[in-house]
Amino acid sequence: MLTFAAAATPIGQSLLVTGKRPRPMIESVGPQVVPIPVPAFPGAHAIWGSIGQDESGHVWFGVTADARPFSAHLFEYDTAADRITDRGNVLEALSAAERQRSGEHQAKIHSRIVQGPDDYLYFASMDEEGERDDGSKLPTWGGHLWRLKLGTYRWEHLLATPEALIAVAAGDRFVYALGYFGHVLFQYDTTSGNVARVPVGSVAGHVSRNFIADYRGHAYVPRLSVDAASLGRPAFKVSLVELGRGMEELKETPLETEHYIYRSPVDSHGITGVQEMADGSWYFTTHVGFLYRIKPPARSNSPIDNAPATVERVGWLHPTGPVYVASLFTPDGANTLLALAHNNLVEGATGRYQWLTFDLTSGVSRVAPFAVSGLDDDLVSRMLLYGSATRDAAANHYVVGVRTGPIMLRVTPRKR
Repeated sequence: MLTFAAAATPIGQSLLVTGKRPRPMIESVGPQVVPIPVPAFPGAHAIWGSIGQDESGHVWFGVTADARPFSAHLFEYDTAADRITDRGNVLEALSAAERQRSGEHQAKIHSRIVQGPDDYLYFASMDEEGERDDGSKLPTWGGHLWRLKLGTYRWEHLLATPEALIAVAAGDRFVYALGYFGHVLFQYDTTSGNVARVPVGSVAGHVSRNFIADYRGHAYVPRLSVDAASLGRPAFKVSLVELGRGMEELKETPLETEHYIYRSPVDSHGITGVQEMADGSWYFTTHVGFLYRIKPPARSNSPIDNAPATVERVGWLHPTGPVYVASLFTPDGANTLLALAHNNLVEGATGRYQWLTFDLTSGVSRVAPFAVSGLDDDLVSRMLLYGSATRDAAANHYVVGVRTGPIMLRVTPRKR
């Protein structure tokens, strides 16, 4: 995890009003965006938000395969040397661990790649074969939780699950993985090796693409349920559930349905962008671009405070309201958020990607073009771009995705 110096200016409280929109301010100059060529392998297809960095600032990413042998690959990008190295693929790792089943596919590494204790990187693989979008049938091959030792680059198999493991997060000595369907949370204790499992709950095929673990090892997972009090067509209730270190449910915070669900539960990606700040708080965005803050008790030298965190509504990240935001960054760890927004959710929207600079103290959101060097704007608008929080040692940010193959873009913000 990369760290930031503490800022002298505290995060402002004036924005914590439900539904408040930032004041618009349009910037004429966007960031410098450069494509990074992704090495080819048979079936290389996409990078579905599977990206992260280690403590040295090297960038790691997982590439999905859409052809036989349907095995996702893990890559390391040494940004200083501009060198990408293939660090292995899932089926070979399963075979080496003597865990591969006959005919098994593991086409995706979908999760973020996070660093835990003892120089290990943690991530999950999964496959979608045989699943039903309405949540009535799990995928045939389920998922696996992995870790890789930095330096030796050896894969270690930690857990096999019937659920597909779509997201990973780490806090303190714990690593968590989120499985679907039903938002099943798995906890791996890196000290003891113990594994715990808790179904948090989701319905109608809804799958959140991300969740959060704070510095204490508490996890925050969205819950979607049917509102039993609704009349006529089904209505849904959304909440954010905080689970403690023992996987006990500590707190459930209601979220506004219109700030979370886009069109239908199965169409909604739930929590998309996530970003930790220097004070241990987290910001996250939903599919429709609504911004929330999770604020755990402050870090101290005393024993860990296991009291529940506060969950605060900040407002729409974009001046016009709903946009899709799957990439969220911070240049200073305190007062500023950067985001890649796809302005494509409402009628009459431009369909273009835009770069947002959100001042958390003033509430000003500056909107700039997101132009990729050497690529036509129309082509860029048709890309699917994801990824969150990844930042290298030179303070560049990274987004990933797919058009006709896997895409990785290096984003260098320009000074105003």
